[in-house]
Amino acid sequence: MIKNKHIFSIFSCLLPTVYYLLSIVCCLLFLLLPACGKKGDPTLKSYEKPEAPSGLTAIHRESEIIISWEFPKTKEQGLKGFHLLKSSAGDFQSIAFIAKEKRSHKDSNFATGEEYHYKIISESLRGITNDSIILSIKPVIPPSPPRKLTFSVHHETLDLSWERVDEKSTYNIYKSTQKGTYSLVPLNAQPLKKPSFKDSFDINQTVFYTVRSSTGSRIRDEGPLSEDLTVNPLEFIPSSPQNLEAVPTSENVYLLWKEPPETWVSGYRVYREMSKQEGYVFIGFTHTPSYADNGSTIEKRNYRVTALGPAKEGPPAEIRDVVYELPR
Repeated sequence: MIKNKHIFSIFSCLLPTVYYLLSIVCCLLFLLLPACGKKGDPTLKSYEKPEAPSGLTAIHRESEIIISWEFPKTKEQGLKGFHLLKSSAGDFQSIAFIAKEKRSHKDSNFATGEEYHYKIISESLRGITNDSIILSIKPVIPPSPPRKLTFSVHHETLDLSWERVDEKSTYNIYKSTQKGTYSLVPLNAQPLKKPSFKDSFDINQTVFYTVRSSTGSRIRDEGPLSEDLTVNPLEFIPSSPQNLEAVPTSENVYLLWKEPPETWVSGYRVYREMSKQEGYVFIGFTHTPSYADNGSTIEKRNYRVTALGPAKEGPPAEIRDVVYELPR
């Protein structure tokens, strides 16, 4: 009985210490549990074997071969990157390790007339995938660049044309809102056999065009860029109105003219010479090729009419000595 009382006394003394230790453990667990779900910690998915890249393609452009492939963005978790392998005569050798967010690589170590083989594999925390398909190419010497790239506008269509390089070459045309910066994807869905192309015209935007000659092969075999062609509507200057005529009456002078050939003309500005000192003064604007000038017409009048582009007006058409003659 005395022994039991002694044990109970010891246990009573230790009980506060046990409670204290248990409370510390609970606090630590409370702090650590939220961290278990933080983004970035390895999960089972991180150790899954990645799928192989697909859609391996190549473009030969000047002194580069641009290799591209496809891989789902949603499956980049746990991916380390891609290994690009190349073979010319023997075994495949790795020529580059590419970051997981990239989908292309430029290879400049090649010679025209030689055959090359490419394949790509992806690597994750677990290991590497099976090989992609093997892409075989044989680049040839590309044609020279086109010259004398020009354009004309017809309503909402922009007509582009250039000099033909030779009878065999095809063409790819590229467009950008930033001069000198063009994508890999041309405007044309198929290689152009003729040295011309029609594009939509936006009068509110400045754009740039360039053309590359191509052999039309599966890998394009594109030559250098042509010169940049700038299409800036703010610089468009229309030609002068044609066949300006005046029909004076007792109260008005009616001016009539033929529209200039430019389809982007926004309207016309009409000027009248007030005196030798004042010269020609702006008297009105019209969207149509006609204008009525009010007031007395018994004195001779001189007129000028200009066409207005998006920002600039063209040279004037002129008619002089307009006067109303009283009927006899």
